Order: sequence, then C-alpha cells, then structure tokens
Amino acid sequence: MKETQVNKKNMLNNEPPETSTRLSISEMIMLTLFALVAVAVKQMLRLDLNLPGHSYILYIFFMVFGSTYVPKRGTALYMGLAAGIFAVIAGSRKGILDMIRFLAPGMVLEITRLVPTLGHPLVNRVVEGLFAALSMHVAKSGINLMVGKPFEVVLVKFYPGLVTYTLIGIACGLCAHFMEKAIRNYKHT
Repeated sequence: MKETQVNKKNMLNNEPPETSTRLSISEMIMLTLFALVAVAVKQMLRLDLNLPGHSYILYIFFMVFGSTYVPKRGTALYMGLAAGIFAVIAGSRKGILDMIRFLAPGMVLEITRLVPTLGHPLVNRVVEGLFAALSMHVAKSGINLMVGKPFEVVLVKFYPGLVTYTLIGIACGLCAHFMEKAIRNYKHT
C-alpha cells in the first residue's frame, strides 16, 4: 500500500517510480544492449575531427538515458562495467585501463543519484549528463598520463575538452530527458 503512494507521488513530480533495487533479467538485457550499442557507435565514430569527445556523444546519452529509464541503484555502474568489457573485447587502444574510462561516468551517475534532486527532472538529467561527460574527460586524461603521454600533450587537449565535454554532457542530458519523457507518455497512452 505504501509503495503505491510513493509511486503516485513520483509520477506527479515527473520522476520515475521507485521499484526494488534488484535488476530484472529484461532490464539487464536492455542495459547491456544500450552499453553494446554505445561502445559500437563510439568505435565507429573515431574520426579525426580534432574535437575532443565527439565519439562519446552516444555513450554519455545512453548512460544517462539508461539510468533514468531503469531508476534503480546500480544501473549506471552496471552499464559502465558492461561498456568497459565490450570496449576491451573490441580492441580498445589502452586495454584494461579503458575500463576505468567507461566506469567513471557510471560511478559519477550513481553518486549524483544519491544527492537530493534539483527540482525539475530536466535539470537533474542535464547535471547528470554534465558530470558524466566531465568524469569521462578527466578519466581519459588521467589514463593518458598513466600510459606515458607527455604532460604538455595531455594539457593541450584537456582545456578544449572541458568545453566540448561540457556541451556534450548538457546535450546528452537534454536528449535523455526528452526521450525518457516521450517513452513514458507513450506507455501511458
């Protein structure tokens, strides 16, 4: 009885209903497919655009969207782990260190879910997308330093990346919010 009251309250606030913390098999399959598609598209978008973060657009989108669509603890972390495994299998450039790069947004999304909401769900998704993108940028720069790239080279790419990853995160948060809202409205009709 109490759970239905919480679900009705969340629906009035345009937040997804709270459910159990365990992922069902269908949710795990869906999140795994999101991670697989995101990594596959990331591998295909390796273009020489000299635009930091351009190939992570769909990855950040699917991370924010997946953790919004399945509002349970651990969804973003699960997607980050699955994406990291897929990236290593697909032949990522830095091997097992790339798992850190793909896990970082998942960990940050899980932490942002623990913070009280900022009011409107749109603002929440934008903040989540922003922090997820920036965490991926910081993790990527840290890994580049760990594998021996010169500090100057990493620094030259770091500052422009702050701008592009910020824009990518905001755009992905907006898109994830509107996509999740459209799917929720479609399910209720």
